[in-house]
Amino acid sequence: MHVGIDMTYIPRFKDGEKLAKKILSQNELNEYYLSRQRDQYLASRFALKEAFLKSIKKGILGVDLSKIETIKEESGAIHIKFEDKDYPASLSHEKDYCIGVVIYD
Repeated sequence: MHVGIDMTYIPRFKDGEKLAKKILSQNELNEYYLSRQRDQYLASRFALKEAFLKSIKKGILGVDLSKIETIKEESGAIHIKFEDKDYPASLSHEKDYCIGVVIYD
């Protein structure tokens, strides 16, 4: 089992539409456009994807980030979907920061 963790500074993602189009899956991009806090949404998805890459021991250039999808359930639980497999994840926000954690087994 491997654990990946990433903390991201949310204000870095203000006006990040160009980046959103590059790193979000189509479903995530749709949610991004519906979000009232786009910078927080984008930063948190980036943190989760970075955490996932760390858990699989690949760098940011090793995988197309738009192929890694974050899924949020109605219950609020979140997980990563990659290559038709699901990986447990957790996400938290506090003021200007968000943190993502992913477990790869």
